[in-house]
Amino acid sequence: MILSQTIKCASDFGEAEAIEVIAKAGFDAVDYSMSLIKNKNHPLNSDRYKEYIALLCETAKKSGVCFNQAHALTYIPAETREESHRLLLEKNQKVIEIAGLMGIKTLVVHPVGTGEYIGNEDIIFERNVKYFRALLPYAEEYGVKLACENMWYKDKRVGTTRGSICSNPYEHARYVDETGSEMFVACIDTGHCALAGREPQDCIRVLGKRLGALHIHDNDYRDDMHTLPGLSEMNWDEIAKALADVDYKGDFTLETNHFFDSLNYEETETGLKLAAQIGRKMIAKIENFR
Repeated sequence: MILSQTIKCASDFGEAEAIEVIAKAGFDAVDYSMSLIKNKNHPLNSDRYKEYIALLCETAKKSGVCFNQAHALTYIPAETREESHRLLLEKNQKVIEIAGLMGIKTLVVHPVGTGEYIGNEDIIFERNVKYFRALLPYAEEYGVKLACENMWYKDKRVGTTRGSICSNPYEHARYVDETGSEMFVACIDTGHCALAGREPQDCIRVLGKRLGALHIHDNDYRDDMHTLPGLSEMNWDEIAKALADVDYKGDFTLETNHFFDSLNYEETETGLKLAAQIGRKMIAKIENFR
C-alpha cells in the first residue's frame, strides 16, 4: 500500500523543497493540493504551466516519489451561488488536466453546498450529481478518478459541528452509485467523520468497494485538528480493521498538515519522519487484519 502525505504540510518552504523533504522522510508519494493555485501568480496559472508540471515531476522523480493523489479546488468566490459553481466547474476542469499531466490517479473533490445542506438534501444531491457528471468527461480523458469526500460544517448558532453532504455513509454510497462511473469513487476523511458524529470505521464498512481514497488524520470529535493518528481520540485499531474487512486497495494518505503548522524546517523534517513511521505502522495493522 502506497503511503503519501499532503504537500501542504511543508508548502511554506516552496513546492520543490516540500516534495524533497516528504520523500526524505520515507513517504512513497505526495498528495498535491490544487488550492495552491488560487494564487493568481502561481506558475500553474500561466501559459507555461506544462513546463512547471514537468519541473515538479522531475523533482519528484529525482526524490524517489510520485504524485498519487490531489485535492481539487473547493470554492470560488462570486456574487451569486450559481456564478460561484460555474467558475468552480470551469477551474476544476483545468485541475483535472493538471492532475492527469502530473500522473495523479485520484483527485479528491468536495461536493458543493455544504452550508446549505440541512433541509435541502434532495436539491443538493441533484445539484452535485450534475456537477460530478460534468467533470467526468475530463476525468475519463485524463485518466483521473474523482473521489467524492464526506463533509461537515460548523453551526455558528450553537457553536458545534454537524454532518453535511455525504456525512451519512448511505448517502455517500448513493452518490457513487447514482453517478454510475468506474471513474467516480468515495473518499473517506476520518476527521470529517468524527466532526459529523460518525465513526470512520462504520462509514468505511458501509462504503465497502466504493471506497477509493483516504484522508487520514485524528481529532477529538470537536475540532478539525488534522493531527497524526494516535494523538487524539479516534480508535485506529478499529479503523485499520474496517479497511482490512472491506479489502481496501487504495493508498494511505495522511492529511495531517495542522500538526506541522508551528514547526520550522528542521522540526518539519523530524515531524515528517514520525508521520511516516506512524503511517507504516497503520499500513502494517491493516495488512495484519486481512
